[in-house]
Amino acid sequence: MPTARWIARRVSTAGKAFGFRLTLQAQDGKPFQLLHEDKTVPASRNCPTSYSLSESYAFTPDGKPAVLAVLVQRFSQGFEGLDRRFIAVTGQLR
Repeated sequence: MPTARWIARRVSTAGKAFGFRLTLQAQDGKPFQLLHEDKTVPASRNCPTSYSLSESYAFTPDGKPAVLAVLVQRFSQGFEGLDRRFIAVTGQLR
């Protein structure tokens, strides 16, 4: 399995809520797999202001490709400060 690090980036669209893109990158910095990319931002995210990575897990079943689970933190403005919620992104390593 190649060594990789997780990269999450906000996707800005003028006048709209921020979405995010999650890619796997090799140690040389080149992306090699897209795990998630927002085309639109669901209203349930409550106009997110930022995202960050919380945790990631990889599991390799015998004789099968590795499966990945990534928890992405989503922040938005709440009544008494920032609200933090989590989004789970899953995928299979290709």
